[in-house]
Amino acid sequence: MATTTLLPSFVMAAVCIGFIQFLESSSCQQQSNDKKPNFIIILADDMGWGDLGANIAEGQSHTPNLDKMALEGLRLTDFHSAASTCSPSRASLLTGRLGIRNGVTHNFATTSVGGLPINETTLAEALKPCGYMTGLIGKWHLGHHGSFHPNRRGFDYYYGIPYSNDMGCTDSPGYDLPACEPCPQRASDPHRLDGGCSTKLALPLMENAAILEQPLNLSSLSARYSYQAVTFMMNARRAGRPFFLYVALAHMHVPLSPAHVSPERGPYEESLREMDQLVGNIRACSDGNTLIWFTGDNGPWAQKCHLSGSVGPFLGKWQTMQGNYYY
Repeated sequence: MATTTLLPSFVMAAVCIGFIQFLESSSCQQQSNDKKPNFIIILADDMGWGDLGANIAEGQSHTPNLDKMALEGLRLTDFHSAASTCSPSRASLLTGRLGIRNGVTHNFATTSVGGLPINETTLAEALKPCGYMTGLIGKWHLGHHGSFHPNRRGFDYYYGIPYSNDMGCTDSPGYDLPACEPCPQRASDPHRLDGGCSTKLALPLMENAAILEQPLNLSSLSARYSYQAVTFMMNARRAGRPFFLYVALAHMHVPLSPAHVSPERGPYEESLREMDQLVGNIRACSDGNTLIWFTGDNGPWAQKCHLSGSVGPFLGKWQTMQGNYYY
């Protein structure tokens, strides 16, 4: 059984430090591939501390796989997000450096031409010299042009979306995102990436540098991520190489687009169960030489009300005053 670590709903940039110290050790290059541990980081998006059954004393749990992971692994309860938004927290997770040092202090937009500064070393770039296969499944959001693309930042394989799932119109809008307005013909400008959308850029699904689908059907994304993650691990195993797999989920960021919604559960609960099953699939495919971290990027997006997660008992001034206070 794989060794598992649960970091409930907080990103800690220093998670990287242990990896990098391992890489810098004199024995790194001397170790045979079958002795090198595999690393999997699963990053939830906008998940709340109180969303996990392992963190709540009462009520129905929608995360049995993660609860089991917390019970059988190491549960770390005093970790903190490196930032309150997507791009900076991801940059810190992959570099081990806070935004004030790595240069990423805000979210990148669909129109951004930059990204994570190229002089920053990612975890994937640090592991490759030790013979690791490196893969990213999911959301990147650290620059999607030229030298900022995941394939140029140490990842051998990339499958996912270049930024958040609400940053573009989709075939399956989901909850908390209106349908894209009808796209006119592209005859006026055949080079437009958005197909002529009059509102937002159509959200693409990418495999390495190729666009597989645009606009993306969000309701199929979880199943695709699960399949690609398992396939990546199996390919590394067949190649006899250790691997680093970074799975940056769309869950629990709006728009929520679970493949199935039941009368008993709302879209948020169904999305939690879908995320939990995805994690369970990945863990089931791992072996005893694999270290798995599960964490979240920055806590719930409280403004989304019933479509956002729970902070549990951790209510600060903003939550108690609903933002209606002055400094």
